[in-house]
Parts: sequence; C-alpha cells; structure tokens
Amino acid sequence: MIDDAINQSRNQLGELAVMQHRINESEKLILKRAGTRLDEVNAGIQKIRSSALDHSQEYRDLIKERGQLHMIIAQAKASIQN
Repeated sequence: MIDDAINQSRNQLGELAVMQHRINESEKLILKRAGTRLDEVNAGIQKIRSSALDHSQEYRDLIKERGQLHMIIAQAKASIQN
C-alpha cells in the first residue's frame, strides 16, 4: 500500500519534470520568435520615423506591438528562470 503510494508519487514527479521541461522549451521558442519580431517592429518604426509619418496608424500600431512584445519577452524570461 505505502509502496504503491511512493511509486505513484515518483511517477507524478517524473511527469511534472517532463511537463516543466516542455514548458521551458516552449518559453524559449516564444522568446526567440518575440525577439525576432521585435527586431522587425523596431526596423519598421525607424523606417516610418525617417519618412516623417510619425502620426500614421501604422506607426501607432507598431509602437503598441513593441510594448506587447516587451511584455511577452519579460514573461518568457521570468518563466524560464524559474
């Protein structure tokens, strides 16, 4: 009876370790993709700035997306470190 409970606990801990590994790998992928997109967004912002269209909807959308990407990157980094 106790041996069964110990084995069940070990199995569950093993499953949790596998799930944590998968989560970390997913977070790393999210971090990589968000970083790539952030580079693209920053390039788009610079392009618009240089063309003096700072008040365009595209510019505002890129600024908003950049803020969201910074939050995603911060969350992914925090998750990976835990």
